[in-house]
Amino acid sequence: MKSKTKWVLWGFFSLDYKAMGTYLEEMAEKGWMLSEVGRCIAKFRAIEPQKLKFYVDVFKGGGPLTPEKTEESEAYRNQCRESGWIFITSQDYLQFFYADGDSETVPIQTDEEIEQEIVKHTLIRNELRGICIFLIVAVFVLVRNIPLRYSNLLSFTGVTSTFLFPILCTFVVIPAVYSIIWMIKARRNIKKGISIAKPTLKSARRRIILFYYPTWIIILLFILSFIADAFFKPDNIVLALLGPVVGFIIGSGIRHLVKKNKIKRDSRALYIVISIILIIIFIPMIASLIIEGSEDIYKVNYVSEEYPIITMEEISKESIQGSVIREFKPGMSPVVPKHYTYWESENINGNNESMSIKYYKSINSYFAEVIFNGITEKLEKGMKWRGMTIFTKNIITDDEMKDLWDVDNMALTDEKGEIIIQKGNIVLHLNDFTGDMDFNDRQTRELIISRFFSDSSLEN
Repeated sequence: MKSKTKWVLWGFFSLDYKAMGTYLEEMAEKGWMLSEVGRCIAKFRAIEPQKLKFYVDVFKGGGPLTPEKTEESEAYRNQCRESGWIFITSQDYLQFFYADGDSETVPIQTDEEIEQEIVKHTLIRNELRGICIFLIVAVFVLVRNIPLRYSNLLSFTGVTSTFLFPILCTFVVIPAVYSIIWMIKARRNIKKGISIAKPTLKSARRRIILFYYPTWIIILLFILSFIADAFFKPDNIVLALLGPVVGFIIGSGIRHLVKKNKIKRDSRALYIVISIILIIIFIPMIASLIIEGSEDIYKVNYVSEEYPIITMEEISKESIQGSVIREFKPGMSPVVPKHYTYWESENINGNNESMSIKYYKSINSYFAEVIFNGITEKLEKGMKWRGMTIFTKNIITDDEMKDLWDVDNMALTDEKGEIIIQKGNIVLHLNDFTGDMDFNDRQTRELIISRFFSDSSLEN
């Protein structure tokens, strides 16, 4: 039994509006009539297969923030109806009409020069505006990811952003170049009084395959990356998505109200300003609630043997006298299949002593070295706070000590309470706040090496 509705990928550029009509005619012959059309997908309803004519016109009174029904648009559609065309739906500037295949109709646009001017001042500008906004965001993201940041290697989303985002940008830049070339040719033809070349359905389909399919595959990989990361650190993913999701919901809500003519033209700017203020005020409040609610998620009483650790009791070689709190945060990514943070705090007569372990096991030594260098650089730079740089640490290296430990890279802070070690594809970052650990001690060295670097799968 044939389904009553059907959703299809709508990968046409707005400049392909003539090719859209040809595509809709083919769909009608197969028994599908257009019902709704969005930026990415279109909805069709089942009909008896028949031969219909379609006309996709550019209405300069439309737009993403223009109501679907205005006095101007209704007058325009009534005029089209008198010419024999039945209105179906609209998508921003594009208006979709159909008529019986044997009926006599009058083209909606009879003056080609006027049509060319409308296309130039609506579709081309709208297409380039969206591309320019994306490119600005893309350049900002790319600059932040160059050089390669070790923190991006620790999550599925980070790896996807690092290696696939530049490819995604490429597939967006190519359509931008196409639109610019099309615009230059169109302007040249207008000046010469020559008709603008109308893209054929065949060329439109070719562009859909070349530009949109790879883009959607990359977007799907991004979505799968978020799902994978949500399994390990749901609070981090919620915080990362909080701003974009809230912004998308509010933006979509305003656009929906505008389309339904619930917000008048004079009030749109006010609604946008109020929405921005609400986002700025409430997102930090919601984020703090999420952080407070997730404080107890990672507290544990034990750690699996799969994740090696050393305890404060082993370091001090004394039994624990006070209460101990342990936190454990595991993670993984395609590049670093295993990494985790272990934090232990002991309270003795009101005095707190603690230590932390950060362990990274990457797929090869190259990424392990990137992580090692990233950690040391981060410690040296410290952090920015109110225009000041705080928590900077001096990093020292000791080749004699590195050879003694038999590792590839080693760094210590000048207080020697913090050590970063890289051997093969494993990196260890150990921070001893107790001051009890002596990294020159043979037993301490053997304990660390045997506990964290005994894996026979070390890759050099």
